[in-house]
Amino acid sequence: MTTQPIKLFLSEPEMASGGGFLHQFSVTETYQLHTHTFYELFLVSKGMAIHCINGSTQLLSEGSFVLIRPKDVHKYDFFNQYDFELINIGFPISLFQAAKALTDCPERYFDEPELSPHILLDGYNFTDIKRKLLHFEKKEAGSLRRRYFSSLLPFFLYRFLAEPDISGKNTLMPSWLSQLLLAMDRPEHFIEGLPCLLRLANMSQEHLNREFRKYLNLTPTEFINTKRMNLAIKLLLETDMEIITICHECGFNNLSHFYRVFQKQFECSPKKFLERYQSHT
Repeated sequence: MTTQPIKLFLSEPEMASGGGFLHQFSVTETYQLHTHTFYELFLVSKGMAIHCINGSTQLLSEGSFVLIRPKDVHKYDFFNQYDFELINIGFPISLFQAAKALTDCPERYFDEPELSPHILLDGYNFTDIKRKLLHFEKKEAGSLRRRYFSSLLPFFLYRFLAEPDISGKNTLMPSWLSQLLLAMDRPEHFIEGLPCLLRLANMSQEHLNREFRKYLNLTPTEFINTKRMNLAIKLLLETDMEIITICHECGFNNLSHFYRVFQKQFECSPKKFLERYQSHT
């Protein structure tokens, strides 16, 4: 059965203030599949996540600045062990139309593409837009907040004209890769490791390496090891297993290799990780 998206609305106070503000610190705080009766701007201020939008899958990373249209249907999912922080302002259609007119862009520039506009900010552009978005909440609700956001919205929209749109480029995962990542969530698959990944993908290791680098900025081995380390932490914290047993349970045949991977990911040994955890509980 197909899941029907939730439809979100702006409240009367949010309409009077020119928009509604959300600062979310985890994928778990975001809505499930949903659509809107308004436009929305969001900035990924930290981390990484999967963006499922209009039947496609994108990778979001720090600096992803996205304009969501009323027609868009989307949700967020975890990517590997990563989580993200999101700054979000939803605003009325009337404000969007007024701001768009000031940018002097083609009539359907923002609304016509199948995927919502998505640019990647860094350096000063990233910190400046983050600061401006966060300042929205500090303004007094009502006309002052509406005036502040109305004055900035043309500037925000202009960023989408000035920066290259990556909505349909490397952030857009092909469906086979999305399905492969889901399959590799199963412990028996990531414990087996690369042979299982190659078998499920049914492609050469060279080609798979290129595709993982292109869409995930990881090698297949790095992806698998992250999955294994998540399991290692779970076993370390929730069982009395010896480290050597955890090593084998997670698919590593060599204890020294297990220690190297653990050290690289958590910047400490398993013993030190456990000591730190216990000191905070």
